Amino acid sequence: MQTAVSLFFAIWMVFYAYWIISAWKTRSPVKRKQSRLSYFLYGIIWVVIWIFLINWLSPDLMTERIVPDSIGYTIAGLLITLAGLAFAIWARVHLGKNWSGMPTIREEHTITRTGPYRLVRHPIYSGILLGLTGTAIGIGYFIAFCCVLLILVLFVIKFRMEEKFLEEEFGEEYARYKKEVKALIPFLI
Repeated sequence: MQTAVSLFFAIWMVFYAYWIISAWKTRSPVKRKQSRLSYFLYGIIWVVIWIFLINWLSPDLMTERIVPDSIGYTIAGLLITLAGLAFAIWARVHLGKNWSGMPTIREEHTITRTGPYRLVRHPIYSGILLGLTGTAIGIGYFIAFCCVLLILVLFVIKFRMEEKFLEEEFGEEYARYKKEVKALIPFLI
């Protein structure tokens, strides 16, 4: 089990390193962005609420294994994690200079509709959520699945902020994109 946790940790660290390096390489002038304080606060509030509720409801549940400890589940989780992170990277490449870690409108910003953006409006979030789900399956503990749900809530809040910016900037063009392409899961959500 410890080997699996170490493997998943290493995969996520490589992904994170790629993310940081690619962010530095693709900086472009910012036209408008959300304040760092409001962005930071929305995350902190949800994390505090989540920790409080889980510990209050059932502190022992956090360490409960809900997926059997087997090589099959670990491999399945590993493959799902890699597929999700590859999807997120594919999306990041297609987004190019429009990418930002916070809701931002860049100078010369465009609506990206190529690659994974043909399938979902927020493929980076979709890929990361798929990767987290794979990691939760591979690790098998209840807390890992709780983290997936927490990140899902945070991503929904964040993409709503982003979409507000995009709707204000692009108007009908973005409204049409929203009607044509689902947010996180192709053809469903």
